[in-house]
Amino acid sequence: MGAETHTADFLIIGAGIAGASAAYELAGAGASVILAEMEDQPGYHTTGRSAATFVGCYGNDVIRALNAFSRPFLENPPPGFSEHPLLTPRGALFVAGPDQMAALEDFLAEPPNTGLLERFDASRALEMSPALKPETVAGAAFEPAAQDIDVNALLMGYLKGFRAGGGTLIAKAEAKSMLRRAGTWEVETPAGRLAAPVLINAAGAWADEVAYLAGAQPVGLVPKRRTALTIDPGEPINQWPLTISLDETWYFRPEGGDLLISPADEMPSPPCDCQPDEMDIALCIERIQSVTRLEIRTLVSKRAGLRTFVHDKSPVCGFADDVDGFFWLAGQGGYGIQTAPALARITAALVTGNEVPAELADRGASAPALGPGRLGAL
Repeated sequence: MGAETHTADFLIIGAGIAGASAAYELAGAGASVILAEMEDQPGYHTTGRSAATFVGCYGNDVIRALNAFSRPFLENPPPGFSEHPLLTPRGALFVAGPDQMAALEDFLAEPPNTGLLERFDASRALEMSPALKPETVAGAAFEPAAQDIDVNALLMGYLKGFRAGGGTLIAKAEAKSMLRRAGTWEVETPAGRLAAPVLINAAGAWADEVAYLAGAQPVGLVPKRRTALTIDPGEPINQWPLTISLDETWYFRPEGGDLLISPADEMPSPPCDCQPDEMDIALCIERIQSVTRLEIRTLVSKRAGLRTFVHDKSPVCGFADDVDGFFWLAGQGGYGIQTAPALARITAALVTGNEVPAELADRGASAPALGPGRLGAL
């Protein structure tokens, strides 16, 4: 272990988008913050492998409230936050097959979707996403306001602002042990001892393991592997929307000059540096070829990442009930990038003794709805 001790008001474990965004908000408010990352660079795991699109109709009511609150930040970040736009127009097309028309009607009729979605007939959907096989499309719902998120620009903007606020990023600092003593957390890492009165657990797939080290009750996080491949479609695709099956069993969207494809898989996995499984790669290719005219012979790239959930699929954001000074910021599932601005604001409020912004609480993203206490004993 290194001999040096680093101290701050807040110690954040994990420098993915969750930890970096919370660090940005706290440092910007004048707090001293240490952001500890076990890898040699921030965002190595899920954040760095995300194919993020801002889709307003994704998720449950809590997620949708977080989405709505986050959108203004992503559309108009603070001056100097990024040299590039964080969002670019894309659109999201939810495709219903012949046996899914009743489900499509239900989807369109959901009250939160009435202002977000447009009804498309099959011909309009095929015009929008021409790779689809006509026989697989009976109708669709289109979200015109869906946009691609520049994940790297967002993460780098948060880290730049965090450093400008005096924050300290420490890489290669995997937590090996934790001790609460005299109102302060002391965390031993290969980079030295890190100390702060409040520890924010933003460790993603490893968050329950961090809880074990701290002596806190785990919240039942389940990391789930998702596979994504890119192919050269051999034709112009820049105007294609994110195209996703209504039952979320496949999707594709442009990524650079290539086409990203996925089977939208959710395979439970231990926390790890996950890699694509050959069976999942084959499943992805089979699903995409079954609904499109694309012939996939070679891959440009392949990757996999872990999306981590608790049972109700809402994030866990709040102080632990059983251990002093231990704050959860985990369980964002597949929505961590697009909800980061909202969850960062909530985290900064709660750890400094303030309330969740009323705009969020009134829409269902209240402290009780997000806190670990809602999950009960496991």
